[in-house]
Amino acid sequence: MTLALVDVVREHWGWTGVAPAQVTATSPFGHLVVKDEAGAFWYLDPEIRELNRIADDDSGLARYFSDKVVRFTWDATVLVAAAHERLGPPGEGRCYSLKPHALLQGDYAPENLCILPIAEVVGWTGDVERQTRHLPQGASFALKVVD
Repeated sequence: MTLALVDVVREHWGWTGVAPAQVTATSPFGHLVVKDEAGAFWYLDPEIRELNRIADDDSGLARYFSDKVVRFTWDATVLVAAAHERLGPPGEGRCYSLKPHALLQGDYAPENLCILPIAEVVGWTGDVERQTRHLPQGASFALKVVD
């Protein structure tokens, strides 16, 4: 699974310049810690469609995750509990997520929670971000689904 996720990050987030070598951690909501070919660590947050460099090495990564706000976001304890109660465990290679329309709107209502393959969440959000990142805040756009 990890190798496949590396390939997904490379294909759908490579436009950011990251050269992923390994996915070192996955949160229940599909957030990833990605180690690049140079040994630096990146945080991929599919909910806000961001991939940010967070540390240059293992000790920097440990410092990053010692921050309470970072842990709160990563663990998402209350949201994970609500998703688990509503949907059950996500299963191997899957994560809790928001339905695509809710993900774009940031609508965390319980009825918008779902379980999706992590690779689909990472791929879809990377593609959406690549295509919309230059739009002004609040701009309208239409999604065209191509099979």
